[in-house]
Amino acid sequence: MRSVVIWLGAVVVVTGFAAASDTIDLSSLDDVVVPQAAADPAWDELPIEPVVSVWHAETRFYVTGLLGESFATLADPVYEQLVGGGINRSVLTAGGAVGIASERETGRLRLEIEGRGRDDLTAGLNPPIPGAIVNFNWAAADGWSALFNVWRDFTVSKHVDLYFGGGVGGGGYRSSMTGSLAPATGPGPIFSATGNAQVASFAWQGGGGVIWNLSDRVAFDVGYRFFSINQYPTTWTTFVNGVPVGSEVLRQQFTASELLFGLRIYEPFRRWR
Repeated sequence: MRSVVIWLGAVVVVTGFAAASDTIDLSSLDDVVVPQAAADPAWDELPIEPVVSVWHAETRFYVTGLLGESFATLADPVYEQLVGGGINRSVLTAGGAVGIASERETGRLRLEIEGRGRDDLTAGLNPPIPGAIVNFNWAAADGWSALFNVWRDFTVSKHVDLYFGGGVGGGGYRSSMTGSLAPATGPGPIFSATGNAQVASFAWQGGGGVIWNLSDRVAFDVGYRFFSINQYPTTWTTFVNGVPVGSEVLRQQFTASELLFGLRIYEPFRRWR
């Protein structure tokens, strides 16, 4: 029995020494573990592509002040019969517009509402007739127009654009006509005529011009526009010694070639920088 115990003790001792010899020394861990390279960030694994410029359709609000010269023509049948043409005068026109501008790859598209007024267009006629005094007067006063416009701007350079377009809406004026024929000397019948109308009719315009972009928010333009108001009926009433003797319906028409100067401000209510 004792020999068996001795043998078992010897086995336990040998086994203990064997286990001790197999214990991992943590201090030598650096010799056992192979250092690994630092992992690359995830975005480094993505393919790198060149940045592509993407056009952005920006829309901006703007206001425009307008001032110019209107080379106007009033086509009146009586004046045409007496003179052989329409009433041609140069009058001042002024107004403004509000709109939105949508940027495009080649410029911008502008939609706006425009309102303008025009100075009075007047004419007088005193033809020399032997033995008679003749006096005629015409006036187209309080001229106005309100139009919805569409303009297309095309970029020429960093600071220069060209634009074309037009608009439709309404326009009008206060028409007045007076005429008289009286004997130069002595008694005789006095012929007179008068007519008045508050004209309001369909109006349109078309044209184009050049834009100078003074900055990103301020632009100055010079443009030409042809403006027209549809024909409108007016009534002439004739008198003899103040007594009405008849009337006739005539049709007038107002047209104009206009040179306009505009100052446009984009985002006018945004804080200036």
